[in-house]
Amino acid sequence: MDIVSKGGNYVLNVGPTAEGAIPLASQDNLRAVGRWLKVNGESIYGAGPTPFGEELGTFDQTRQDKKGEPPFRPSTAWRCTTKRGRLYIHLFRWPDGQFELSKMDGKVKRAYLLADASHKPLKVKQSGDKITVAVPAQAPDHMDSVLVIER
Repeated sequence: MDIVSKGGNYVLNVGPTAEGAIPLASQDNLRAVGRWLKVNGESIYGAGPTPFGEELGTFDQTRQDKKGEPPFRPSTAWRCTTKRGRLYIHLFRWPDGQFELSKMDGKVKRAYLLADASHKPLKVKQSGDKITVAVPAQAPDHMDSVLVIER
């Protein structure tokens, strides 16, 4: 989701042992990714990059790298992938009661959690270019819960 949110494509690569077997740890990781994609794949397959950008991180103006430039400090709270009329907000840190998003273009039709098969609408407040989405107390996924915003 991080790479897709930046407009890239990621290929999973695992190397077999000398006997031609995929190591158990790699099998476990691939199965976990497969389970997540079964529920949330719509937010990855055929999706485009974020229209925002500030969720990716900022430059640290208080320090300098070896070239004398401010180093980039990545943010790890969330990422966004897109499809026509939809934003997929990948939440790595579950918000406390609500998720706020600024610089929102257009009117929000509805919001829901991708893991909720019924797509039960979540309460959305919109004021100008800012939206606030009320989220449940518990995240549907412990690593990456996907909030869908339709516009």
